Amino acid sequence: MKITVVGGTGLVGQGILKELSKQKNFELHSLSRTGKRPNSIENVTYHSVDLFTDSNWIELVQSSDWLIDCVGILFENKAKNITYYNNSVLPAQKLIDTVVNTQTNFLFISANHAPFFLKNYLVAKKEVEDYGKKQLSTRFFCVFPGLVYSKQRLSNYYPAIILATLLKFTPFSFLAKYRPIARNTFAKEILAIIQGKPSALLNRI
Repeated sequence: MKITVVGGTGLVGQGILKELSKQKNFELHSLSRTGKRPNSIENVTYHSVDLFTDSNWIELVQSSDWLIDCVGILFENKAKNITYYNNSVLPAQKLIDTVVNTQTNFLFISANHAPFFLKNYLVAKKEVEDYGKKQLSTRFFCVFPGLVYSKQRLSNYYPAIILATLLKFTPFSFLAKYRPIARNTFAKEILAIIQGKPSALLNRI
């Protein structure tokens, strides 16, 4: 099975590739602007590409069984033209359009919930969801994690641990919608989906 992860050098993408690399029958590829890094994962082929100026990636994604979109930003920086539309919506739409006439399954990393000040972040995620469903129908899959955390990024690790601890005592509180999930657990859910198994992350709560 050929799987291409777009944004494969980021925190979430690297976690997914690390888990998928344990499967001997997977051919794994990563697309990103940076390409291979010192901490890159063995048995993964890394490609440095710009989705909007390069074309050498197109054949790869069109021949993939699964295309996983991990591209996106959490906060905008409009002074640098870094916006949800430019850095999340447009790349996703470009990828979706590229695989419309193929058999490739598309897996989009959406979001379950976010604080009020990230309203536009959720709006952008929803825009991609709607576009993907329209263009790809049953080949478009969404997962809805909350805060994906890892010790590799302490800025979200400690808040997530506190939140997860609180949810142990009040599992049905309003905090549940923030849905904290460890990066390695999240990656295992992605593997399950690829293998055709059920996952709670396919549903928003």
